[in-house]
Formats: sequence, structure tokens, C-alpha cells
Amino acid sequence: MKRIPFEKLYNAEFFISEPMAKTQNWKNRANVYDAFGKPKISHTLLWFKNCRGRLTMADGKMLDIEQNQLTYMAKGTEYRIDFLDTNDGCEDTVVVHFQMTDREGEDILPADRPFVCINQIRPSFAMDLDALAAEFEKNVVCIPEATAVIYKIIAAVCGKQRRNATKSRYSRIRPGIELLEGNSDLSLSEIAKRCDLSECYFRRLFQEYSGESPQNFRQRYRIEKAKQLLLSDEQLSIGEIAEMLHFSDIYHFSKTFKKVCGTSPLQFIKENTKNY
Repeated sequence: MKRIPFEKLYNAEFFISEPMAKTQNWKNRANVYDAFGKPKISHTLLWFKNCRGRLTMADGKMLDIEQNQLTYMAKGTEYRIDFLDTNDGCEDTVVVHFQMTDREGEDILPADRPFVCINQIRPSFAMDLDALAAEFEKNVVCIPEATAVIYKIIAAVCGKQRRNATKSRYSRIRPGIELLEGNSDLSLSEIAKRCDLSECYFRRLFQEYSGESPQNFRQRYRIEKAKQLLLSDEQLSIGEIAEMLHFSDIYHFSKTFKKVCGTSPLQFIKENTKNY
């Protein structure tokens, strides 16, 4: 099984197959689901629609789940769930099973422990999950429609995990990111010092964070800002804009602008105001 965490799965290719979904009532089943000694044969999403639960893992650790939360359990895991606050004749949970593989058909493991993957199911996802369970009550199931719902939910989980990972990993360079986004004219060496990092390590983390070097980011930001100022109602001169954006002089600004945009600042103004 290939280990690809949800945050990495965000921009990876993967395939969902063999979907299945149904509603469940646990009051009539002693309020317990026990999968110890019976490893799951598929990935599972479990929506606690009208109840709470306590999930016990194979190592004895527990996970408390509140109503309207969604949990993920990977293929191959073993666990027990005690369901709380269930009611007769009520849809306590909605379960979704599926396979997740790469292009070669190898199983993907995005998380090796059960966890609450969505803290509060929003109304649109609630409708999707209800519709998904209803789809499997039909004689003929529309598989593309079913997998589309699962892709949508997994994409949301991937996005959330990526944001969490990014916030944690890149918290050290946050002061530097804010300086660059604020158009600071400090050198990269000084910005790195503000983050208590070497310039080399700051550059590497920033490249991971943004997909580009700090220099390119700052240059792109300044040129995009210059475009806005050139077309604004403030009627700033090119010299004033160059100074505001910390270019050394008009020549440096014009040269950089033409390199990035393929045209001079004056020509840019003419091309974008000729229709007014």
C-alpha cells in the first residue's frame, strides 16, 4: 500500500472505485460496531448524522466524535465504535465505502489512523451524502455520480489537511511572508534574520510554500501592483510609482516592467486605456 498523506494527495492523481453507501441505525444493533480482528477491506467515511460516537483503535487510544462530524478510516484498519444518543427508527449514520488507488492500481493509504476529517458537515455535503445513500437504494446505481460525491469530499479533506500542514510547517517563515507581501524593501538576508533562519533555509522554505523564489515573488508582486497604479485614478507619475514600489530608479522600474510584461509602462497605459 502506497503511503500518500492527504496533504500530498491534494495535487496527486488518484482513482476512486467500488463505491457503496447506506444509512445505518445502531439502536437496533446494540449501539456497537466491532471490527477488531476484521481489518477493513475498503476505505470508509462515516457521517455521524444524528448521533455521537467513541471510536477505540487497535492500540487502545480513543477518538470522540460529535454529531454532524465525518470520520475517515483507512483500508486495513481495525477499530470499535460505541454509538451514543441513538434513536429508534432514526438514521444515525451514513457510511461510505470505496477503494482508492494510483494509476497502476496500487492501494493508497492517506492516513494510517482514524480521525475526524471534517468537523462540521455543511448543508451541501449533507445533501450529497443523503443523495449518495439514496442512490444505492436503487436497482441501478449511477457509478459516476457516486464517485463524484466521494471525490468532492476527499478533495475537501485534502484541502483542509494541506492548509493545516502548511500552517504548521511554514509558521517559521510567516513574518518573512508578511514582509514580502507587504512590499518590504529589506534584503532577503535581513528578512531571513527576522525569521531566525539562515537566508539559504528561508529561500528553500519559501520556494516550497509559494512555488517560486522570494525574488520572483517580490518582483511579480511589485509589477502586479504597478499595473494597478498605472491604471488608477490617482494619476501617479512613473517616477512616483517606481519610488513607491522600491525600485532604484525609473530606468530599473521600466526595464523590469518590460521584462515581465513584454511592454513598457507607457505602452501598457496606452493599450489599456484606449477604449475609455
